[in-house]
Amino acid sequence: MSTPSSNRAITVLGMHRSGTSALAGTLRAHGVYFGQVLDQGIRHNPKGLQEAPSILYMQEDLLNKSGGAWHSPPKTIEWQPMHKAVRDLFIESRAPQSIWAFKDPRSLLTLDGWFDVLPELECAGIFRHPAEVIMSIHKRNEFSLEKCEAIWCAYNERLLDYHRQHRFPIMEFLGDEAMMGSSFRKMMEALGLSAHAPEQAFFEASMRHQDRPSIELSPHTTDVYAALQSLAL
Repeated sequence: MSTPSSNRAITVLGMHRSGTSALAGTLRAHGVYFGQVLDQGIRHNPKGLQEAPSILYMQEDLLNKSGGAWHSPPKTIEWQPMHKAVRDLFIESRAPQSIWAFKDPRSLLTLDGWFDVLPELECAGIFRHPAEVIMSIHKRNEFSLEKCEAIWCAYNERLLDYHRQHRFPIMEFLGDEAMMGSSFRKMMEALGLSAHAPEQAFFEASMRHQDRPSIELSPHTTDVYAALQSLAL
């Protein structure tokens, strides 16, 4: 299966707690079709996850069946017939749309299976300072700081790897509303969507809850973050 040349598909790529919801919401505000998503406000995400429930649950099950979870990436991903069926039906339902997208941080772990059927799939990446993500997940899930740092590295190493392979725009999730507005404009321009600017921006500074804590990071984590910053719009 592949998308017709007149049908663009985009996936938002980024670690959990790293601004993927804000980027997905901004794409929606610029006219990109997401379909039915989880957009009800929750404690950690006041404007909702912006995720299609079918993809969220399918990919969580895919990770589980592959021997892992979102917080414990499996070594290999084994797409079973049920997972492929959900994926393919999801894509088929988007056929009438000229441009559509989906967002789920787990996609960084499962992306090869999407490229198998969507070779022209476009990506839009976003990352956040590791200390902020580490502390956010630590507070939410009560994982150790070491585990949270390992999760951040696992996802963002994949983000860098996919960028090397496919060359797509990447932005950093920051707390400054003006800087975020500039980054989102650059992202929309890079994706050819700037002509569809909404009257009101989706992102608000209140969407970023975690101040930057003082956490000692490993040299490897610092190197991954520096590499991402060098690519940011």
